[in-house]
Amino acid sequence: MPTRALSSAEAISPLVDRAVAPLDRLRRALLVGLSRSPIAGPMVTQRDQRVRAQALLGVGLAFALTLLAPGVLFVVGPALFGVAHVASDVRYLVLRRDLPRWWVTALGAGCLALFALRGLEATFPGSWPFAATEVGLGWAWALCGVGAAVAASPSPRSLRRGLLVAPAILIALGAALARPTLARLLFAHLHNLVGIGLWLLLFRRSRRFALPAVALLALAVALCVSGGVLPAVNLGGPGAARFLDEMLFAWPRWMPARTALGLGLAFVMLQAVHYSVWLAWIPQEDLRGQGTLSFRMSLRSLLRDLGPAWLGLTALVACAVLAASFVDAARTRQLYLSLSGFHGYLELAAGAFLFVRGR
Repeated sequence: MPTRALSSAEAISPLVDRAVAPLDRLRRALLVGLSRSPIAGPMVTQRDQRVRAQALLGVGLAFALTLLAPGVLFVVGPALFGVAHVASDVRYLVLRRDLPRWWVTALGAGCLALFALRGLEATFPGSWPFAATEVGLGWAWALCGVGAAVAASPSPRSLRRGLLVAPAILIALGAALARPTLARLLFAHLHNLVGIGLWLLLFRRSRRFALPAVALLALAVALCVSGGVLPAVNLGGPGAARFLDEMLFAWPRWMPARTALGLGLAFVMLQAVHYSVWLAWIPQEDLRGQGTLSFRMSLRSLLRDLGPAWLGLTALVACAVLAASFVDAARTRQLYLSLSGFHGYLELAAGAFLFVRGR
């Protein structure tokens, strides 16, 4: 972080400490009480146990809400957690990693290019093959991540990993350019799995602790996609009409309505899990110790990573998205998902780099 930003963060820190001191006292009392419990105690003191419990609870809650209120989950998720999880992407894939400056610049340029492309598409729809340009840039960016990793850390291990990942990206690039509109739709759905994959490959130290949550998630996705849970889904609640409209008409006409609806249910559930990954699981995994951070430590860490200006801007945009959702939830959601589409390719490019190079 630049010296000026670091100085600003240090100047604000005492104010932060005083503001959250009551919350930290309450947190300490709660943790002391829980640590004495034979059931909750290991989750307080051991990260693996805590993350396993968080993951199981997150997947179970996402599946339950998908059945009980898919329309609410469809609309409220992006409004509450969308901006924060994009900031977390940047924080844990870029700012907290030891990356070459030129690769950080390339990541920033890629984000700006894809953001600008969506802005141009919203302003001048139909005047350019935007879908083909986007998928071409996005997957080529991911391929650059492989090459950048081998260049930054040349070794037999990085070369082997590069040769493993590059062909898959090239195949995805060719398929996306052949059917760019469908490819963009598929990526919007499947990118929720990218965060889960990065959690397992880059952040989860002992993967056996992740197996229960991954197995539960796979079962839930299979039940959604197969349509087996459709009789139990509440399709009459708030936001359900919009959810049905987008899910049924987003896919090509040859797709059966039952399949489209099943994919829609899997989408909203995986989107909720995706938010949990970036806002809860990965931040826990990135800690050096076994315990959890106090509110004071968490806010100070945010200030160090983002700086006061970027943290303030992130908070402002998050509040603006939430406020706009009260005015027109459907349009706000569409605008957010469109302009934030770059972050899925950021996960691919930065994740490819970190996997090939080694975390």
